[in-house]
Amino acid sequence: MPPIRIVTDSTADLPEEIYQQYGITKVPLKVVFGQEIFRDSIDMNIEEFYARIARGEMSTTSQPAPGEFAEVFQKLTSNGSQVLCLTLSSQMSGTYQSACLAQNMVEGDVEVIDTRSATWGIGMMVMAAARAAAEGKTKGEIKGLLHHLIAKMRFFFLVDSLDHLERGGRIGKAQAFLGTLLNIKPLLGVKDGTVHPYEKVRGKQKGIERLVQIVEQDTGGAEIVCTVLSGGDPAGREALYQKISNRLHCRQTYLGDIGPVIGNHVGIGACGIVYYTI
Repeated sequence: MPPIRIVTDSTADLPEEIYQQYGITKVPLKVVFGQEIFRDSIDMNIEEFYARIARGEMSTTSQPAPGEFAEVFQKLTSNGSQVLCLTLSSQMSGTYQSACLAQNMVEGDVEVIDTRSATWGIGMMVMAAARAAAEGKTKGEIKGLLHHLIAKMRFFFLVDSLDHLERGGRIGKAQAFLGTLLNIKPLLGVKDGTVHPYEKVRGKQKGIERLVQIVEQDTGGAEIVCTVLSGGDPAGREALYQKISNRLHCRQTYLGDIGPVIGNHVGIGACGIVYYTI
């Protein structure tokens, strides 16, 4: 059976050591500050990005060109390997479409999967796929696992404001939360691959408590695998992590950072949890 290689885009936000450990190939999106163009997580790290955002600098993002995906697909399939490529939700970016166009540019066995998620929601699927490939699972078995995870993945997060989501055009149905009062924190979810409003809470600490309550209600005590996320807010992540550790049944908990591309849209100060039940 030919080897199966896992490809993803940089919005999976995994640490470099995980890409190395699992042999995952990453295709970077780009972050743009004025005339400066940076490859996400290659030319600019998370600390540098949030430092610039904190200074009030404005950034935009752009997806990889089909040729960038095609170059990776061609290289990986040249020895007969099969490729599964997991991308950022097609509802949030044209990255999935770029990868699909690239799939048709190469002769090898390549399949692109829309994760309908973002950041570590993608990352946890990517790790699961890479582990399954290492265990000798077939492409069909890995695809079955991924579609199971796509259906089960849940993502809730708190942002300091909706300014970045609005400016980036990624606000989705959370538009209803615009024009809120001072210190009201929007609590959002990712559903069907897009950002949805969940509710509004007053203050960060109440928002963090509400995040945990939502997951408690949703999981009903079931065992979960989760990632606690920070967008330039390690203190918020730590507070959320402590509550989750004490109150949820976690088989595996990761601490993750929201990288520059997704951070461009949610802004500094975001924190959240992405998880699935076992």
